[in-house]
Amino acid sequence: MVLGSFRYRILIGIILIIIFWQSSKLWTSRRDVKNISNQANNENTSAELNSKEPAVEKILVTVFYEALCPDSRSFFVKQLFPTFERIAENMIIKAIPYGKATTTKTNEGFKFECQHGPVECEANMIHACSIDVIKNPKQQLEYLTCMIKKNYEPQNIMKSCAENMGINYQPILDCFLSKGEKLLAEYGEFTKANRKWIDFIPTISLDENFNNQPAILKDLHKQVCLLLKNPPKGCF
Repeated sequence: MVLGSFRYRILIGIILIIIFWQSSKLWTSRRDVKNISNQANNENTSAELNSKEPAVEKILVTVFYEALCPDSRSFFVKQLFPTFERIAENMIIKAIPYGKATTTKTNEGFKFECQHGPVECEANMIHACSIDVIKNPKQQLEYLTCMIKKNYEPQNIMKSCAENMGINYQPILDCFLSKGEKLLAEYGEFTKANRKWIDFIPTISLDENFNNQPAILKDLHKQVCLLLKNPPKGCF
């Protein structure tokens, strides 16, 4: 009887050892799986953080100008386009070809009077259509700069600049003949909304701030770079 009881206790002990051993293996397995999962999550998070490049700072440069204005031409050629070539990634150009023109609504559409005569109104409409058609920022600015150098024959310069740059001018011409007046009228409304800031053409705002006009007209590149918290190499 004593022997049977002893054997029974041994059997119970063996069973308890087996249960403890199996439980230990299961706990270790779960811990390893959890560690692997946490490690994978950490690696993914690190990869995501490393893949996200810091956002590029951009300054909105709004230019209120006229197609036949000598000062507008000088600003495009000597300031705006050269600055864009150096720090294009940090600039958004918003060209407003209207200036000191006036708009009259008629039964047929719109009638415009421009500071430098009817030819300028035609040129302004072609500029408006060029902005509407050409979506690539660099190509658009290059095209406007090309035309403003010699805008006294608006349709001819529209064609020659397009041919020199490998651009199809037909969509621009179609726009000019169909909705050029409407686009110019819209630019007129936008200019009118900012008229209190505009007493000289061209007038330029940086991030919708109209301060420091003399400094901007003299050195646009410097003024844009001063607004950037982390100036790129093109600023130096």
